[in-house]
Amino acid sequence: MSLKTRLALLFALSVAAALLLQGLASYYRLSQLVARDLDRSLLGYVEALAEGHPFRGRGEYAFRLWVPGRPQASPNFPDLPEPKAPGAFWRGEWRVLVLRVQGGFLEVARYSPDASLALAHQRRALALSTLLFSLLAFGLAWGWAGLALRPLAHLTQGARQVAASLDLSHRVPEEGGGELGELAQAFNHMLDRLKGFLERERRFTQAAAHELRTPLAGARAQLEALERGFLPPEEALPALKAELARLERLVEGLLILARENRVDRVELDLALLAQEAARRYGVAYEGPERLPFQGDPILLGRALENLLENALRHGEGKGVKVRLEGRVLCVEDQGPGLSEEERALAQTPFWRKGKAPGEGLGLAVAAQVAEAHGGRLLLLPNTPQGLRACLDFGGEESA
Repeated sequence: MSLKTRLALLFALSVAAALLLQGLASYYRLSQLVARDLDRSLLGYVEALAEGHPFRGRGEYAFRLWVPGRPQASPNFPDLPEPKAPGAFWRGEWRVLVLRVQGGFLEVARYSPDASLALAHQRRALALSTLLFSLLAFGLAWGWAGLALRPLAHLTQGARQVAASLDLSHRVPEEGGGELGELAQAFNHMLDRLKGFLERERRFTQAAAHELRTPLAGARAQLEALERGFLPPEEALPALKAELARLERLVEGLLILARENRVDRVELDLALLAQEAARRYGVAYEGPERLPFQGDPILLGRALENLLENALRHGEGKGVKVRLEGRVLCVEDQGPGLSEEERALAQTPFWRKGKAPGEGLGLAVAAQVAEAHGGRLLLLPNTPQGLRACLDFGGEESA
């Protein structure tokens, strides 16, 4: 069942319930008034019977005195079972009033077809009006729901078109207000994000395929040269080993980029991790002795090593040091540095300055690791020259 039908049915049922409750209340009130008027006339009939003179009320009256051993009844009294308790009730078109008297019960009845017919008409009118107004409410709600849900219909149609054509440039009209308008905006925003993601994935896949092809081709060339005797083993094997190492670094970097910011956080000491990395690479460290941190030690270590290798390789090894201030971990160098335009491109996968050596993944991986830990990679000019590459995990940027 469609949402439009459900809304129309819900509205129609609500109207029917409201009309039915109001009609039942009106019917109950009318039946009480009619019964009260008839019961009042029956009490007048009882008084007339007690005084022994004829009753001059309107309609046909009857009585029955139910006393064991000497029952009495008027000829026109309806056929009713023996009374059990006092009270008033309807029997067909007769209104019956039962009173307790000495030794038994007195039953008086009034034949009132007009009253019973009026109540029957009221019941039929209640049923018909409830049905008719419910159908009218369903029709109106069907039309209103169609207008109100038109943005949702456009959204559904747009989703089907995108699914059928895989064309993420399609957009749905941002009609209506409130939640439906926000839903259309969110859907268009999602398509924008998906289009950008797929475009980045396409470019990344093409670049990854190109970059992986280079070390594989180099390794194959070394093997073929070795097989044909063009190169001696002592010359071919180191070159082959270098190509495989490059391929290993590429694959490792690609795997990190493919993790999509998924990390396994554990308690660690960020200062100790920075000190160990500085000691392995033979550079200075400045910062606190201890700094508790939650993160992935393998990814953080890989990102820091990438920054150090980048500084030692492209910064010409000048003035390289590791600095930790608050939750900002920086690797500084006194090399040639990068221009503002180059710093904007440096975090792009496979970007390299000119014909610089390397795979072009070091800074991209570091940026991915920083984002996975809720931070970012900052590339800043150093003083008096060089580059400061900082993993900012929510602290203040170092001066």
